[in-house]
Amino acid sequence: MSVLVVGARGAVGGGVVRGLLERGVEVVATSRRPEQLDLPASVRTAAADHDEPTSLTPALVGVDRVFLYADTSDPEGLLAVVAAAGVRHVVLLSSSAVTFPGAHDDFNGARFLRVEAAARASGLEHTFLRPGAFAANAAHWSWSVRRGTPVPLPYPDAVQAPVHERDVADVAVAALTGDSLTGCAPVLTGPERLTLRQQVDVLGQVVGRPTGVHEQTEEEAFALLSQHVPEVWARQLIGDWRRAVGTAPALSAEYERITGRRPRPFRTWVEDNVALFR
Repeated sequence: MSVLVVGARGAVGGGVVRGLLERGVEVVATSRRPEQLDLPASVRTAAADHDEPTSLTPALVGVDRVFLYADTSDPEGLLAVVAAAGVRHVVLLSSSAVTFPGAHDDFNGARFLRVEAAARASGLEHTFLRPGAFAANAAHWSWSVRRGTPVPLPYPDAVQAPVHERDVADVAVAALTGDSLTGCAPVLTGPERLTLRQQVDVLGQVVGRPTGVHEQTEEEAFALLSQHVPEVWARQLIGDWRRAVGTAPALSAEYERITGRRPRPFRTWVEDNVALFR
């Protein structure tokens, strides 16, 4: 069996590559900049841009299964190319946003729903992974933590169940190396509910330097975020935080059901990435 991992430089994609290699699976890895991939010589690499579907064609030769990010401007074209290459099964990194009420009218929900629909229409066997908020989003606070200044947030009491990217990669590997998850769409979360404020507290505890929160107005948060991400993403993020205040998001049991292990807590993610904050 040969598996293509699209976006192998990403946090989840890189974990998928490592997990497949541990199982002795033949791996093909693509990236817009394959020369920057740090992978064993046994991994065939290729340049590809999933916004240009035909760029994947050379990498798909002989491939049985594909791990695919949903962040593409042409999902219909991309899935058509994958199907035409004779691929059997695609594992799509989607989002739990597709499960929320009003997902079709939501920026994140709508774009992920479109890719899921394209996968269904392609005729490929498929598995959709639907993680919630990633623990790795805390990496955006690293500049504040390193400087010893409070982390600026408009809604520090927004509640999440942050999921470690390694948990998502583990489930992807299970889907790519067996058939038990074909047609499934597991929602993946971390094992605990934490406010953003509590996440900042955990960071301070692990780093050994207490780090507080500076509460922003929405306008201040938008001005800061839009310097780094498109405005539509900044508005989406602020809106998500606003709606999450006082909530109790469901904790998924899917990771434990699929892998037999407990999901990794947020503290583990911080410990795994502590160098970012020092």
